[in-house]
Amino acid sequence: MNFDLRMIEVFGTAAALVSVRFLGLFLALPMLSFRSFPISLRIAPVLLLTFAVAPTALPSLEQLKQIGMLTVGSELAIGVVCGLSLRLAMLAVDFLAESLSMHAGFSFATAIAPEASLPSTAMGEILGMSLLATFFIADVHLLFIERIAGSFAAVPFGAWPSGWDLKGFLGLMSGAFSIGLVMSCGSFALYLFTNFMLGVITRISPQLNLMSVGFSISAPLALVVLGLVALQLPTLSNLISQAALQFVDRGVGAGQSVDRPRLPSAPKAP
Repeated sequence: MNFDLRMIEVFGTAAALVSVRFLGLFLALPMLSFRSFPISLRIAPVLLLTFAVAPTALPSLEQLKQIGMLTVGSELAIGVVCGLSLRLAMLAVDFLAESLSMHAGFSFATAIAPEASLPSTAMGEILGMSLLATFFIADVHLLFIERIAGSFAAVPFGAWPSGWDLKGFLGLMSGAFSIGLVMSCGSFALYLFTNFMLGVITRISPQLNLMSVGFSISAPLALVVLGLVALQLPTLSNLISQAALQFVDRGVGAGQSVDRPRLPSAPKAP
């Protein structure tokens, strides 16, 4: 009887800690943390994953004595950091969207009406939702769930991944900034040439209304650039997801290789 009670205690403790780590991932991963995604629907897959993974992550009797509130907090933090790593890598898309909105004039509404407190520009919403849809197509969320499911052997309960340090976080953010800057170079060059031509036209014809003419030219150019970015969206999603998965593997991957998301190659422009 004592043996049965001890096993129930061990399994119950393991299931609780496993569910907390998975819950942290579901609360922070961009594809699973929508406000329209009810918390009850997040808890259901967490429970299913918990009962599937908990038998493989049973703690020893010595570990069972050391488990406390700090252990629960560390488990939640591990899941949250795994989810936030993809959000940090997605800063590349935010940088690209802000640069396009600034050059095209789409961010003018925020400038003239700051009291509206707009969360992001229209370009940011379009690129962000398109990237999340691409992540769903490539099963990137399943790759993160797989990392968490296999992390209990490399990072036992109460431990913190040694590979997650300040240098790793700064490397992830600098990589996201580099990806966004490279993707924005084309729009920078295009709008630099456009503004140069508008300046020449204004110099030739000073009575021309530069505001109306410039916006009528920059807005269609933004749609052209957005179409070109959409052609490279599979490549962009691969770069972002690989950067986030490499950071996760530094802490909980136990040296496993980064799985490349299964996405079709970008079509070549005619």
